[in-house]
Amino acid sequence: MRRWSPETWAQLFLPRRLAPGQLSVNLNKRKAFIWPTLSRYVAVEPPELLAFRVYGPGARWSYRLEPQDGGTRLVLRRDLLGGRRTLISRVIATLALGGIEEHDDELVVGMDRTLDAISADVTVRGA
Repeated sequence: MRRWSPETWAQLFLPRRLAPGQLSVNLNKRKAFIWPTLSRYVAVEPPELLAFRVYGPGARWSYRLEPQDGGTRLVLRRDLLGGRRTLISRVIATLALGGIEEHDDELVVGMDRTLDAISADVTVRGA
């Protein structure tokens, strides 16, 4: 993800093979602020679905491939578990990430950038 994500700065997968239950230790970066997160991959269903839960913010991120008009559509989602942010997520967003709404807006812009970057990679590799 760090290749495409504007916020993920570094990742370490434990173990190295992608499978359900796998952990990922991540370093995220926004301007000068760097913070760690821990993720667990909850769905690995090649080639249709990749989903992981990020502990700390309590979010589930997923990438799903869907057929669309003779091609393929990539859907990226970020769902808050229980529909709410965790206390630690609210505190960090407020103190270090410019505010909750501002960071949510940045995440949406970052998700669009991620989808554009993946699309560009797929286009180059498919050409």
